[in-house]
Amino acid sequence: MSDRPSRPKTANDHPLRQWAVDEMNLRRFAPVPEDCQIYQYVLLVDAAQRQPEDQYLINDRPDFAEWHLSPRSATAHTANGVHFLWERHTEASTITLILPANMPAKLADPYLYWLANWPGAILRATRVRVVPSQKEVDANLDAMGMAGVDMVCCDVNGVLRIWSDFGIHNDGFGRLLVLAGDVSDNERGRIIQRVQELGNYRNMALMGFPTVQEYGPQVDELEKQLSLHAEQVAIATDEDNDDALLQQLADISSRLELIRSATGFRLSATAAYSEVASDRLQALEITPVAGYQTLTEFTERRLVPATRTCATFQARLTRIAERISRVMHTLDVRIDTRIKAQNLSLTQSMERSTLLQLRLQTLVEGLSVIAAAYYLVGLIGYMVKGVSALQKGYWPEIIMGAVTVPVILIIWLFVHHLRGKVLQETESKKE
Repeated sequence: MSDRPSRPKTANDHPLRQWAVDEMNLRRFAPVPEDCQIYQYVLLVDAAQRQPEDQYLINDRPDFAEWHLSPRSATAHTANGVHFLWERHTEASTITLILPANMPAKLADPYLYWLANWPGAILRATRVRVVPSQKEVDANLDAMGMAGVDMVCCDVNGVLRIWSDFGIHNDGFGRLLVLAGDVSDNERGRIIQRVQELGNYRNMALMGFPTVQEYGPQVDELEKQLSLHAEQVAIATDEDNDDALLQQLADISSRLELIRSATGFRLSATAAYSEVASDRLQALEITPVAGYQTLTEFTERRLVPATRTCATFQARLTRIAERISRVMHTLDVRIDTRIKAQNLSLTQSMERSTLLQLRLQTLVEGLSVIAAAYYLVGLIGYMVKGVSALQKGYWPEIIMGAVTVPVILIIWLFVHHLRGKVLQETESKKE
């Protein structure tokens, strides 16, 4: 966190301007003197532990002369040379304590106890000893319990020399010995920060490898089932099996998506952490020391295979999804072709039915002509009889002949009215 006084905000400032400046100054390390001890924890803190962590950070802290707090970072120091840094990451928190080498235990213990009880699961804990001269190196290597063929020793950035066995000792800490070199405290702090960030991001990146080991057998089984399913699709001739094959393929796809959902974040995080660790490794400009393995050799020996395995696993999931898509497309095409054939057969059947109805309608129309002629002759007969009855005075026949034409007219008007009403309703429905 920057100690600069905050600048008054102007009307023309972009809402993210101050955030961008704060972000660029977020990860500044404290000055590291040439004779000191550094304790650093990287803790995985889940969502449920964030609020207890905030409370612990604010309410349970020991005495500091100056204290600066922001939502994602905090810095503090005392008059006798104690420095504290806290930083919140996406899924972890990093806490660092810098103590003078000759600080009495009764003064250092409250700060160490505070760090030791921090909420979260420890992913990495490192105890760094910075010494001012070469003559103190051997004594401190023995005191820190570091020895053996696995010792890493190299020069970083051409000014500092480091030693570590990168193991976990009885007190739960890893060990790092640093020869201070002829640099300023601020420069020394920046270099040690890069060394520590390399180890921190390396451990975060390696967390994806157990995930691959856990889900690898399930993916093997999915691939086997998909291969068998593809063979069944290729040789299947019974149309009734297509629906069952499609359902089986949907089940395989669902299980794959569950695996991708469970591993996606961790594998993506592994790729990101690995890239940052690689950047930090390059920035350290490692120079070998004869008789020792370098930090580059130690890091790449395990990190590179692990991250490549994770990347291969993620690519494998993508390829399986593509294979499922291709097999499903094959099934869809086959089912669609069968449906089109069924539709064609149905259309042909409907065409035959329509032709039959047309023939029947033609026959009915022919018979209707005969019926219409019969009734028309009858109507004409009624009118002729009515005219003939006028001379004889037969009133029933006269009346029948007289009403024939009006009845025909009334029926025609009624049918015409109904036809117009039906056409009107049809047009209104179209609109």
